Amino acid sequence: MFIEELEEKAAALKRKKDELRGLHRQYRQFYSKDIRDEIAVKRAEMAKMRAEASELVWGSLRELFLIKRYFPDLYAMLLEDPGIGDVIRRREWLIDRKEEGKDAAEKQLKDIRQRRRQLREARQFVDKWPGRGLDARSLVATWPALKGALEGDLHKSDALAAIDRKQEALMLEGWKVLLNASMIAKPLRKFLAAAHGLKTEESVKQLEMAKAKGGGSVKEYEARKEYEKAKSGRERMERICRHLLLASPVFLEAMKKELKCGKKDKGELERIVSSTSVKKINEREWLKEMRKRLGAE
Repeated sequence: MFIEELEEKAAALKRKKDELRGLHRQYRQFYSKDIRDEIAVKRAEMAKMRAEASELVWGSLRELFLIKRYFPDLYAMLLEDPGIGDVIRRREWLIDRKEEGKDAAEKQLKDIRQRRRQLREARQFVDKWPGRGLDARSLVATWPALKGALEGDLHKSDALAAIDRKQEALMLEGWKVLLNASMIAKPLRKFLAAAHGLKTEESVKQLEMAKAKGGGSVKEYEARKEYEKAKSGRERMERICRHLLLASPVFLEAMKKELKCGKKDKGELERIVSSTSVKKINEREWLKEMRKRLGAE
C-alpha cells in the first residue's frame, strides 16, 4: 500500500538525517576532509530519497486525498513528519482538485487571468510609490483582486510581499484549472516541445563530448558539463510532462486509449504516456484495508 511505502521512505530519511547529524558533530570536532566528503555523500543520498518520495506522492494523489478525507489524524501526522512532510505539503494544492467541464474551466481561467492582471498593475503602482506607508482600503478599491491580501496601513515592502503571495496563490489556482482534461493539452504540448528540443541538444552535446576526448582535461570537462546540463534539462521537462499527466488522470486515460487505437502520432508523447500510470483504487476495498491496517497498529 501507498501508506506503507510512504512510511518506509519517512523512516529511511529519518535514519539518514540522524547519520548526517552525527557526521556534523564529528566534523565540528575533527574538521576532517574525509568526514566532509561523507557529509556530501549523505546529502546526495537524502536528495535522491526525497526525489523518490516526491515521485511516490505524485503517483498516489488520489490515495493521499482519501487519507485526508477518511483519516485526518493520520494525514496530519504525515504533514508533520520531518522527512516527508514538506514533500506532501508541496503537493497539497493538488489533492482536492476537482475535474470541471470545459465551459466552467474556461470561465474560471478567464477570471483568474483578470485578477492576476490586476495584481501586476497593483504591484507596479506600489513599487513606484514614493512614500513608505500605504492605505490598503484605497488599493483594494482600485484593484479588487487584492481583497483579503491587504489590510489597514501597510509598509511598502509588506504590501509588495503580500501581493507576491496572492499572485503565487492565483498561479496555483490557474494550474488547478489547466489540469482539467479539457485544458491540459496546450501546456503539455509546450513542455513536450521543450523536452524534444533538449533531447536534440543532448544528442549534439553527446557528439561534442565524444570529439573532445583526448583534447585536454579542461576541454573534456567543459564538453561533459554541457552534455549533462542538456540531459538534466531534458529529464526535467519529461518529468514535468509525467507530473501533468499524473495530476490529470482523466486526460491520461483518454490519451492511453487514443494511442492504443492509433489515433495519435507515435513518438515522445507515446513514450511518456506509456511509462506513466495512475494506480486505480476501489474506494470501498481500500477503506476496508486501511481500517484493518490501522486497527492492527
